[in-house]
Amino acid sequence: MRIAEGGGFLLGAIAGLVGIACCVTPAALVLLGLGTVSFAIGLGNTLYYEYGWYFRLAGLAVAVAGVIVILRARKSCSLRGARQQWRLIGLVAGTMVIVYAALYWLTTWLAGLASPA
Repeated sequence: MRIAEGGGFLLGAIAGLVGIACCVTPAALVLLGLGTVSFAIGLGNTLYYEYGWYFRLAGLAVAVAGVIVILRARKSCSLRGARQQWRLIGLVAGTMVIVYAALYWLTTWLAGLASPA
């Protein structure tokens, strides 16, 4: 694995984490002992339902900005260059979606454990 591919994985993971930060942050607060479960569920619902699209757009903006920075470093910041670097773009997009989906599943599962059935 080349360093540039590792950068694609890292960039995708960071973008996915930014996109799902509305749900991960309340869970992290509880796991670190900085809040109660009921507070985290309330905060998570507020952030997800009222501001969820802002977080997703911020994640997408991180991914796009990061790809542009990597393409400029490779001196490939043109449409032709982007076509030649399709693996990088696919790697970032795929990693971002996988991290988002995995963390969404994890936070949903944790909320299910905390809520009475």
